[in-house]
Amino acid sequence: MLEDAIRYPWNGEQKVETILIGGVLSLLGVFFVPALFVYGYLVRVVRAVSDGDDEVPPVFDEWGDLLVEGVVAFLISLVYSLVPLVVIGLAIASLVLPVSVVSTASGEPTAGFAVGGLLLALVVVAVTLVVSLGAAYLLPAAVAAYAVTGRVGAAFSPGTLRAIGGSETYAVAWLVAVVIAIGAQVVGGFATVTVVGAILVPFLSFYGNVAGAYAVGTAIREVPAVGGESGTPTTP
Repeated sequence: MLEDAIRYPWNGEQKVETILIGGVLSLLGVFFVPALFVYGYLVRVVRAVSDGDDEVPPVFDEWGDLLVEGVVAFLISLVYSLVPLVVIGLAIASLVLPVSVVSTASGEPTAGFAVGGLLLALVVVAVTLVVSLGAAYLLPAAVAAYAVTGRVGAAFSPGTLRAIGGSETYAVAWLVAVVIAIGAQVVGGFATVTVVGAILVPFLSFYGNVAGAYAVGTAIREVPAVGGESGTPTTP
């Protein structure tokens, strides 16, 4: 799967054009709207691959649809990021708690309360890590569920997420996507030592994102609970 995923973005007659457009949009992502088109394109990649069209990447066209689906994918990502942020907020609060405890008559904080606050902080930090990892694991599954079904609700359906997340194929695909993302970051890091290399970083990032979307798409194709709902997506 890893080798196929890495090769996938470099297939087709319009591969250079597609990568150039995606790289430029990624470069302009600081202005937010261009990044939405990239989100939409990745949704299109997942849908195409899950439908069995996994030889050549889709092209950038039908820009209105790309923007709409990019907005939906971004909002799904935003929702999935909220839970870890809330837990992280609790963790920070619990870390501050020991120094904000009720003081004794001598002005010293109650020892038991301070120790309890520290223990609570450790617990919340551990929960934060688990929740953050869980959100990172399920987010691609949620976006893929939307891509395949065309229904926003599928991205938050416990049954659908359980079917995808519990799939061994998806777990492998997720790891492949993570490895590719890390590899793209490492290569991009080395590339930044030169001006020309720094310019190539957004293009490397886009390439890695497309390869990761391919891996996720191949996994979704093998999940009956989701694959059975595939077809022409409804308008978000």
